[in-house]
Amino acid sequence: MTSDRDKWNRKYREAQFPTAASGIVQAFYHHAPVGRALDLACGNGRNACFLAARGFEVDAVDISEEGLRRFVCRSPAINRICQDMDAFRIHPLRYQLIVNTRFLMRRLFPFIQEGLAPGGVLLFETYLQDKEDRPGRKFGRHHLLKDGELRHAFPALQTIAYGEGASRHKDAPTRKAFLVAVRPSTP
Repeated sequence: MTSDRDKWNRKYREAQFPTAASGIVQAFYHHAPVGRALDLACGNGRNACFLAARGFEVDAVDISEEGLRRFVCRSPAINRICQDMDAFRIHPLRYQLIVNTRFLMRRLFPFIQEGLAPGGVLLFETYLQDKEDRPGRKFGRHHLLKDGELRHAFPALQTIAYGEGASRHKDAPTRKAFLVAVRPSTP
């Protein structure tokens, strides 16, 4: 059986991945005060590099050594961490910004929420379940959000922006949801 690490190392060796920061990161990073940022399942570091260039100190976590080797930049402001997200610990109240794009691990939701410092911002974007099953889908429905699920996943945060809709991935139609939310400065 192939481990998640082996699977992702192979993908990073064999495929091309985007190098520009995700649209959600480019559009909304400025809502967070500059400080510490966490990029979950960072891959080749496209979001971490974008944030470091804008003054953030970034913890960039991914299971793939190969993805971390292929970082799109080199910056002393980025702490690259090779760890399975099942074992990674998000410290409470540590981050001014947490980024989660194209990755879904529901058990992390409460830790992501707790990891934000007061006034900290969450940028979360990932795929939605299709209205009907698509033949040839490479991952199961448990790796996809249900309609409306993300809107209610972080109840202690205040929503700045939210959306669901059509998107494209590798020239195939898909659907995504995004959430931009802030941890209130006072409870």
